[in-house]
Amino acid sequence: MPVDPLRRGYVERGPFPEYTVGPGDELELILRDVELVRETVEVRPDGNISFALVENLYVAGMTIGELDIALTAAVERYLREPKIDVHVSKYVSKVISLIGAIETLSIAGNKTGQGRYALQNKTYLLDIILEAGGTTPDAQLGAVQVIRDGQAYIFNLQRVLNFGDVSHNPILQGDDIIIVPGASRLTKKVVVLGEVNQPDVYLLASDASLLEAVSKAGGLNTVALRDDIRIIRPGEVKPEMFTVDFKRITTHGDLEQNVVLNNNDIIFVPRSFMGDVNDVITKIEPLLNVLLIPATYRDLYTTGGGLRVDTGDAAVTGTTAGFTRPLPGVGKLVVPVVDEEQQAEDQEAAEEEQNKKEQSE
Repeated sequence: MPVDPLRRGYVERGPFPEYTVGPGDELELILRDVELVRETVEVRPDGNISFALVENLYVAGMTIGELDIALTAAVERYLREPKIDVHVSKYVSKVISLIGAIETLSIAGNKTGQGRYALQNKTYLLDIILEAGGTTPDAQLGAVQVIRDGQAYIFNLQRVLNFGDVSHNPILQGDDIIIVPGASRLTKKVVVLGEVNQPDVYLLASDASLLEAVSKAGGLNTVALRDDIRIIRPGEVKPEMFTVDFKRITTHGDLEQNVVLNNNDIIFVPRSFMGDVNDVITKIEPLLNVLLIPATYRDLYTTGGGLRVDTGDAAVTGTTAGFTRPLPGVGKLVVPVVDEEQQAEDQEAAEEEQNKKEQSE
């Protein structure tokens, strides 16, 4: 990641890092002379402060020790051997934003949970998460994001905890945005139907796959056809249907079959081989109605009272072909939709014509 020393907020001085002040920080300045003088001053946007007889002393980027020396030298022009103490009373200049699966604790006087946190020295990613109260049980530590200068970087904090891998525990700087994803951030709606133990509509995480959806639905039952699971996916122009060989996942470890799902996918687990889209929709349409799926599904996959779709040749099951394949011809109408009354009139007219022809003969 790119590094900005001014926003990082510290410098190395020997074995210990030292905080560097910046605009917005509040400083408590104490002059110990005949009378004790105590002032709280803010580092102005231009990086200057004023104190006692000193005007416009530039302090941005200084450590506390450097600021003490510079301020003492400036006051020494007016007072003999001044004794000055400098403390940071409020850290403001380097702030990060933390959102996502962060625990909110009830600790009097301490801020926890999601929010904005000021960096007070050299601060690592794991440090700020722990300072904020740690993560919730559903936190996905393997995919923590740090957004810096408009670019997102992914870090696996689980590697830090398990193996001490410091490459996944970056040093933070001001304006960083940290996102800790959690499984509770469910953004993908998937319908699971057929020979599963709990068919239903499920909300899943954004990276959910076929295995997760089937697991959420209670797994396959004993009569499920494992090598011909169908995924129906709405397309921009026409729907697509894929067939997945679930047996290859469980018996051969073929993770290519563990398809990453899209929002609004329909997973159908049949009991016997389903030759084409027609067969599948005939099976699932009543279930979709029961589950209150919007009518757009029926509009998308059906025409009138039933689906009239030329799906081409049926997919061959039981093969070792990898990954999924779309069935040919999906979305092509082969039987035009005809008004029933008009169809009856045409039939009646045809019969009259036939009768007239017979009478004339």
